[in-house]
Amino acid sequence: MFRLFFRRKPRRAPVNARVEALRAQAKAELPPRLAELAALHGFQYRKIFIKNNVSNWGSCSSLKNINLNLRLVELPRELQDYVMLHELCHLKYLNHGKEFHALLESVCPGHRELARRMKEYKIR
Repeated sequence: MFRLFFRRKPRRAPVNARVEALRAQAKAELPPRLAELAALHGFQYRKIFIKNNVSNWGSCSSLKNINLNLRLVELPRELQDYVMLHELCHLKYLNHGKEFHALLESVCPGHRELARRMKEYKIR
């Protein structure tokens, strides 16, 4: 007796025109703004990636890469800047300790209020 196994082809998600439009907008707008904020505050990052994340607005890797959610372009400009500055501060401190928050406050005064405002927005 023998068994036959068939590999299923992975299903491709249908291309969502809205997501693709957001991706194009994000790729046009977010990298230049991140570069501007980094230069203004003396940060240096390696690469930027624009992703369609479902659980976060941004992240920073130990390799000094910045990941930004393409849906940031739907937020008000001051919240976009807050997220980018938050991730830039992680280049120096990969945690949310006192030093991290002191640095974030120095580059983004009133960041705690901006963090509260972020809770009004859902990623999905």
